[in-house]
Amino acid sequence: MGYNANIFVTPVDQNLLCGICKEVLKNPRAMYCGHTYCEECLENWFKSAKNVKKSCPICRRDVISSNTAPVLALTAFIEGLSVKCENAVNGCKMVLKLGDLEKHLEKCGFTLVECSGCDEIFSQSDFHNHRKKCAKLNDTGCFDARVHAEIVAIQNELFMTKKSLRTSEETVRRLESNLFELRVQRRIRAEATRAEDFRESVWDPDYSYGYSPRSIVHLSTFISCFLTNKPPYVDKERIFVCLKRCFDFYHNCAAFWQDVHMLLATALASGWFGDEQRKKLDNWLKTLARERLLK
Repeated sequence: MGYNANIFVTPVDQNLLCGICKEVLKNPRAMYCGHTYCEECLENWFKSAKNVKKSCPICRRDVISSNTAPVLALTAFIEGLSVKCENAVNGCKMVLKLGDLEKHLEKCGFTLVECSGCDEIFSQSDFHNHRKKCAKLNDTGCFDARVHAEIVAIQNELFMTKKSLRTSEETVRRLESNLFELRVQRRIRAEATRAEDFRESVWDPDYSYGYSPRSIVHLSTFISCFLTNKPPYVDKERIFVCLKRCFDFYHNCAAFWQDVHMLLATALASGWFGDEQRKKLDNWLKTLARERLLK
């Protein structure tokens, strides 16, 4: 959940509101589509969509929960905005930056405290005087000043502990999210490395493709890995000679017809060859199709 817009001194820009809770962004995280939400709101949104495809709440584009990132500049901007103390309704006139609010609340004299003697509610600053006058508190049969002071201290400590716990929980969620994102990135890099190793395993610097049936698949795989961007170390003329060799040697072999067809179709779809070479590739494919129909 975000911050209540009513605590801000000046009206808050609509662009600073969370698209889910409609409050001012708290720990904002952005999706790749550009929309931004409170971290807690986004986590709850993803949890609610546990068994369905996850999407952006506004534009409904498909998203992955790991594809979000904290918007640090926006966080700093929001925490720099002027706000009223949460105890303003109790009389506190303090105006400060949002980022300093939590520390102020720890000492704010307008924080409400319940009297354990009469069960009335008082501000922290007024309670000291009330304690001297409260008949029930001063009744020796129901009040021990030392115990009451401990009760008040524990109430205050409990209040601040709960606030610290919420902050810690937010930190844990953020760290877990970052950890998951890093693990995904590591897996992507590992898969990219394996793909690169595979490309290297099918590359033949001697251009001996076509001398064995297995090399047909290797050449087709290599071209498909760099379909629109031929590596500078590859000689396209020598590759075209290899294509011709594969066609000449194996286009009449029923066992390898499909491999040859895939190789020529891949080569034609690539951006490696000039117009004349592409015409020859097209003719070879037509020849394969005719031969296939005649068999």
